[in-house]
Amino acid sequence: MGLFRKTTTCICTALLGVLIWYQDAHAYIDPAAGSYFLQLLVSGLLGGVFVVKVFWKNIRTHFSRDSQDDHRAGR
Repeated sequence: MGLFRKTTTCICTALLGVLIWYQDAHAYIDPAAGSYFLQLLVSGLLGGVFVVKVFWKNIRTHFSRDSQDDHRAGR
């Protein structure tokens, strides 16, 4: 746990430093970037729906009361 906390603290400190001491980039966002971000959003949502569809039976049995009762009964 100590190594995880040290690593997390180091990463957070580095990110905070980057966010606080930034310089102007003098750059622009390409007009096609909007459609790219839209594609990322749609593909992420569809990928999430696909994962839920594939693992729906496992998800349902994990949260159902019957499986919890069976587990308590030792079945």
